[in-house]
Amino acid sequence: MTTIRSEELAALCERALLAAGADGQAAQVLANATVEAELVGNRAVGVAHLFDYLDGYRTGRIVADAQPAVRRAAGAVVDVDARNGLAQVAFEDALEELLRATRESGIAALWIRGSYTCGELGYYPRRLAGQGIVALASANSPSLMSLGGAPKPILGTNPLAYGIPRPGKLPVVIDQASSSTAFVNIRRAAEAGDSIPAGWALGPDGQPTQDAEEALRGTLLPFGGHRGGNIALLVEILATLSGANFSMDAAPFDHGATSPGIGVFLLCIDPGIFAGSVERLTKQLETLQGGHQVRLPALENTELPEQVTIDDGLLDRLRAAEAQGAK
Repeated sequence: MTTIRSEELAALCERALLAAGADGQAAQVLANATVEAELVGNRAVGVAHLFDYLDGYRTGRIVADAQPAVRRAAGAVVDVDARNGLAQVAFEDALEELLRATRESGIAALWIRGSYTCGELGYYPRRLAGQGIVALASANSPSLMSLGGAPKPILGTNPLAYGIPRPGKLPVVIDQASSSTAFVNIRRAAEAGDSIPAGWALGPDGQPTQDAEEALRGTLLPFGGHRGGNIALLVEILATLSGANFSMDAAPFDHGATSPGIGVFLLCIDPGIFAGSVERLTKQLETLQGGHQVRLPALENTELPEQVTIDDGLLDRLRAAEAQGAK
């Protein structure tokens, strides 16, 4: 393991993305989002997931130089076509309009369609909560998970995240998949030859399995049985409402030459419309933590660290990817 400063890791990720064919804006935005995922501890969608993006650029699953089309679809609705580029870039391009709509109406929504996978979903509400906005986010992905007992993948891992402003501190952000685990955790276990816990997946025969290789050929399971599946279905509806591909219709994110074309949904609420609401929220969070011994990573993380520890193998792969651009 190697400890590296966040700025150095971001620069390394950016150079690797440029070497893979990303344009300057996309490389910078995605590099920062990737490092942020590492810093908040969501490593499944940090540097390990960046290699899916690198491969996506090389194979055409991500369109280089994609120019998102942002429009104010209604007074409190912003709609963005990512044009088979990055959801993170589409979000950045729409952010000013989204904040304007939220301040004007007190509540506003953003839909992104036609994008590669969203990466760390918490990135989006974290940015908004940093602007004083209470935000809820959902996104779908290519089908990887069962629904209602189906033996084959029906929905994506379909995460849900929300962010709460915390003046002077890192916003409180909760980010979780609807599946029992992230797909990349199954893939990592298969690569390492490790087994997986019971309840994570079904094999290709539709039966429960703890064999990671079998799980890759089968389907993930939702957390909490039908309850997790119900949430995943709601996420699917919200994320695809503006025309994004349903999970079953989305191309794979890890192979092929076609963008998944998935969707991201964001609901934004300006707590400033209610006098003193931010202070009230902050006090309640402090009460939960100090008065009731509630221990959640989202509450404990008050600021981003300046450095992060990275697996040496991942770091070597990043440097190799960067070196490809120098040839």
